[in-house]
Amino acid sequence: MKALRLLCVVLAVGLAAAPAALASAGPTVPVVRCATMLGIKHHLSWPSSVAVLHSPASVRGLVAYSNSQLVLIGPAGMDCSGVIAVDGGSDLFVWQKGGRRPGQATHEAALTLMIDTACIGCEASDSCPFFTAFAKKLGFPCTSGVPAGEQVDRASSDLVLFEDPPGLYGSGWPSGGSDPANGLVGIQTSGRNSSVYRSTCTLPQSQHAVCTVSLNDVISRYG
Repeated sequence: MKALRLLCVVLAVGLAAAPAALASAGPTVPVVRCATMLGIKHHLSWPSSVAVLHSPASVRGLVAYSNSQLVLIGPAGMDCSGVIAVDGGSDLFVWQKGGRRPGQATHEAALTLMIDTACIGCEASDSCPFFTAFAKKLGFPCTSGVPAGEQVDRASSDLVLFEDPPGLYGSGWPSGGSDPANGLVGIQTSGRNSSVYRSTCTLPQSQHAVCTVSLNDVISRYG
């Protein structure tokens, strides 16, 4: 579990979802604009750079991929696309240059970020299998448990970190290929409102430090 616990170093409270609203909380990286599919008419606006919120020692070779609403830190030179749904949910996908957008069972290196804010079924689905009581309360109980072989670290009552070793098709999106999939699932509840954020970093073990930066930034930004 050592690799997973590295991701728990920074659990600062994130502030804003829109990259343009971010305060300078650390070193900055350039923003890469991702082609984005819109469910509703929406004005897309990107800053030229954003701060990496958990302040790593180095951000050399990193960029911030964005669909104008979400930010995902990753290695430069990858392809990306995003979705902003009618219900306010938002997805961001980053993958190897010249490859294809990652599905859950894609075997190539990729990074993903999904945030559900209004679709109750989506929130329940993305919270499973880690937050069974939350999903049941939403009316969509989890239908399966944690995959055998998946390493899980419950960082807090509303945040779970996981790792799918190479070859294990697990909770990672993507997972099951030759690279380990490190990821997280977090829930937020406030009165009758709730949301779920889920991110996976599937890169070669030699780039594990990049996944640490990327996932800690997600926690700081959206947790």
